[in-house]
Amino acid sequence: EAKLKVEAQINGDKLRVTGKKRDDLQDAIALLKKADFELPLQFDNFRD
Repeated sequence: EAKLKVEAQINGDKLRVTGKKRDDLQDAIALLKKADFELPLQFDNFRD
C-alpha cells in the first residue's frame, strides 16, 4: 500500500490524478508502471 498525496477523479473512461507536488505525481506514475495491469496505460498532460 502506497501513501501518496494525490487525488484521483474518474471522468468517463479516464482517470485524472492531481497532486500539489510534481514528485508525488511522478511517484504515482512509477507505482502504476510497476504494477502488472492487463490493460494499456497512457499518461497525458503532465505539466511543469
